Amino acid sequence: MLSSSRRKSVDRSLLIITLILTLGGFFLFISASLGVFAKEGTKLSSLAFNQMVFGLIGGLIAMYFTSRIDYSFWKKYSFYFFLFSIFATLLVFIPGIGNTAGGAARWVDIGLLPSFQPVELLKLGFVIYFAAWIAGVRNKIKTFKYGLLPLILISAIITIILLSQPDTGSLFVIIFTGVVMFFTAGGRWRDVFLVGLIGLVLLAGLLFFRPYTL
Repeated sequence: MLSSSRRKSVDRSLLIITLILTLGGFFLFISASLGVFAKEGTKLSSLAFNQMVFGLIGGLIAMYFTSRIDYSFWKKYSFYFFLFSIFATLLVFIPGIGNTAGGAARWVDIGLLPSFQPVELLKLGFVIYFAAWIAGVRNKIKTFKYGLLPLILISAIITIILLSQPDTGSLFVIIFTGVVMFFTAGGRWRDVFLVGLIGLVLLAGLLFFRPYTL
């Protein structure tokens, strides 16, 4: 376990960047949603209140409590959290639970809880699990078996799920994040190039067969 002094230390630069991105995302969401919600008759005050309470305030509270948890906990249970995030994302395909809007199944509505996009859990689950994997293989990240292959397999699973919704925006965010993590951990340039080539082929296929998903 970490000492109490180390547990209480805060990376101020990271905290400031996180707060800026959070606030920026909040205002971007409000701005981008004005036209849609005006068409559907939803009040801006209601939208802003929900995002403020469940998004900003709820997110900041969650950030505080998760920051108090030792990182080894996330590493130990990373695989189970990743499986849970995949299961949650698959709920969008279950009638009565998943909500479809504009031809895309991305929302989940469970009882009294507000509807949410489980892909946000998938993003977090992927980052935690892949970070734990990278930390576990260490210098083996340059090998195909322990480096590139796991990245391709995990990305393939996520690709199948998100293209079935479809949610190409979240897919590219996750894949790009994984490639950056892989390269930062010591992955080879040629492996990064190979992943990028596969991504371009996938993008070309989407443009040809399903251009409406982009």
